[in-house]
This record gives sequence, structure tokens and C-alpha cells, in this order.
Amino acid sequence: MIDGWRINPQLGLLEALEGAQLLERRLTVTTNNLANIDTPGYKEDRLEFREVLMKKIGPRYIRAFKETVPYTVMKPGPFEHTGNPFDLAIAGEGFFKVQTPNGIAYTRAGDFTLDSQRRLVTPDGYPVLANGAPIVVDPGFAKGGLVTMENIRFTVSPDGLVSIDGTPIGKLDIVTFDDISKLKKIGKNLFVANGAHEIPAKDYQIRQGYIESSNVDPVKEMVKLIEIQRRFQSIQKFIQGWDETTERLINTANR
Repeated sequence: MIDGWRINPQLGLLEALEGAQLLERRLTVTTNNLANIDTPGYKEDRLEFREVLMKKIGPRYIRAFKETVPYTVMKPGPFEHTGNPFDLAIAGEGFFKVQTPNGIAYTRAGDFTLDSQRRLVTPDGYPVLANGAPIVVDPGFAKGGLVTMENIRFTVSPDGLVSIDGTPIGKLDIVTFDDISKLKKIGKNLFVANGAHEIPAKDYQIRQGYIESSNVDPVKEMVKLIEIQRRFQSIQKFIQGWDETTERLINTANR
């Protein structure tokens, strides 16, 4: 009895079952991180655990209830040199802005390409924005009579100025946020503002011919998998022992 509240005699079993549910969530997050080791611009997901004292079982039982709070680790991933002029990486703060069917989204993944309309797009076909509009790599902008995509020279300066054969056509929209923790991940490497206020990024440089890789550490994630497996086994043994003890008590009471 605690201040008039009773402690449920089966809390041990309930805690074990709840622990198994939490491990299942950790397993989902960890396996998803491992599955995206090679995804450009992917940011590692993690779970934060909190305990909340609350009435959980019956009107006068109390217990500590564990809740999970997902969050994303925003640290940059390592850069990979590709030599592809349409691959871009942001050294420092900021995100690329892209136009999706559901509105503006943000990404650190710079593995861009050209679509049939010669727009610079993400692998999913979302246009990359410069000065609020899609970047169109039109050979007609080039100097000296260069009119084919094979001959065109596409360059991006460290501050994000996009040029075709030396002729500027726009500046990449590189932005950051007043509270980056509010960003919500959609898909593998896209984010939406989710209440965060967009502001122009200042402390950055664009590196052309590079992409930012995933920031997932595969060794750490594998260690997490092993830990999760061992904890699952411990919980299974506890539940099995609980069942055996309960069965013996029932058999004893029925004699």
C-alpha cells in the first residue's frame, strides 16, 4: 500500500510484457537504420525512454509507465566523392529545399539528377529549388553556341550559385530552422517543417561532385541488435518462470 494506493501483484509480469513491447519498437528503429546505411542523407532515428507515474490498472492501482519518444540524430554523415556534377553536398548547416506534391520538403541528400524537363530533381522526381523555383538546366542559357546537354558545363559555387557555362541561372535555396528538433522525417531522407520556422542558412559551403552519406554507424547498430536479442531472451525466461510458478500455485490450491 502506498498512500492509499495498492500495488498490483502482477506488476512484474506487466513490466516484462511492456518491456518486450519497448524492445520491439527499438528493434524496428534499429533495423530501419541498418536498412538505410547506404541511403544518401539518411539521419539515424533513436528512441528516448521516459517513465511516468500513472494509474494504469484499475481505479486504485499505480505503476510507473514507460513511454517512448522518437527523435532523429541530425549530425552530418561523411562525404563521398562521386565526380558527378549533379551530386551536391552541404558542408555545414542547412538543407536543400525541394518541391513535393504535398508542399515544400527539406533534405541533406544531394544525389540529384535531371528529369525529362531538364529540371534538377531528387531520385523521387522532386524539383530542387533555387530562388523559390525549380532549377532548369537549359542548354539555351549557355554561351558560345553550346546547345547540347553533352557539351554543357553545369557548375555550383560554394555559396550555391548555379551556372551553365559560366552564366548564373539562380542560387540554391539553402535553409535552416529556429528549432531543428521540430523537423519531422517523411520517407527516408526528407523532412517537413512541422512547426519549425525556416531561416536562410549562412554557415555552409556547397561541394559539387560529392554526396553526404548516411550518418548511421553500422557497428553500433549491430551491437544494439545483439543487446535487444539478449534482453528478449531474458524477458522470455522471466515470463516462462512466471507461468511455471503460477501453474504450481494453482495446482497446490486445487489439491
